Amino acid sequence: MSAAIYYVQYLLFHQTHDTIFYLLQDLAFVPIQVVMVTMIINRFLNVMEKRKKIKKINVIISTFFVEAGISIIETISKFNRNNDEFCKLVKVSQLNRKNVSRIKKAAKEFKFDIYADPSRLDKLYQVLAKYKSFTLNMLENSNLLEHDSFTDMLWAVFHVADELQTRGDFVRLDKDDIDHLSNDMLRAYSAMVVEWINYMGYLHDEYPFLYALAIKKNPFVTAQN
Repeated sequence: MSAAIYYVQYLLFHQTHDTIFYLLQDLAFVPIQVVMVTMIINRFLNVMEKRKKIKKINVIISTFFVEAGISIIETISKFNRNNDEFCKLVKVSQLNRKNVSRIKKAAKEFKFDIYADPSRLDKLYQVLAKYKSFTLNMLENSNLLEHDSFTDMLWAVFHVADELQTRGDFVRLDKDDIDHLSNDMLRAYSAMVVEWINYMGYLHDEYPFLYALAIKKNPFVTAQN
C-alpha cells in the first residue's frame, strides 16, 4: 500500500527527489516510534494489565477468607498453645501499607506451638470437610497461577483435610500420627496467617469500607482485646 501511494504521488507530481527525501525522513523516525511503543506505551499497558490481574486475584482471595478462611483460622487457632501471645504480637487492627511488612515479618518469625489434640480433631475435620470442595475449586482457578504463595497455602489446607480424612478414629492416633498432623497444621496455619495479613493490608489501602467490615471478623481480636 505504501508503494502504491508513493507511485501515485510520483505520477501526479513527478518529484522523485522530494519523495525519497520525505521517505528517508519518515524512516528516520521509525526507531523513535518503536521505542515509544515498546518501552513506554507497552510498559503502560502491561502495568494496567497487571493491576487488573491483581484485582481479580484479590477478589478470589477475599472470597476465600469470607467464605472459608476465617472459619479455618479460628478453628486451627484453638490448636495453637501460644495463640494469645501471637495475637498480642500481631496488631492486625493497625494494618496499613507502612507496617504490613513488619507485621508479616513478625508472623513469619513467630514460633507457633501447634498440637494436634485428638479430642479436637473431629471439629477441625468437619470444618475442613465443609470447605474441601470449595478449596479444590479455587485451586482450579487459572488466575491463581501467578500467585504462588496463595496457591501453596490452599494446597497446605487441602492436604490437612486429606490427612484427617484418611486417619479414621482420631482418639486412637499414636504420637507419630499426632506429630505428623501437627506439622501439617502448622504449615497450613502459618501460611494462612501471612496471606490473611497481606489481604487485610490490601483492603486497608484500596477498599477502606471493606476493611472496616473485615476487621470486625478478625479471628485474633478476642485475644488482642
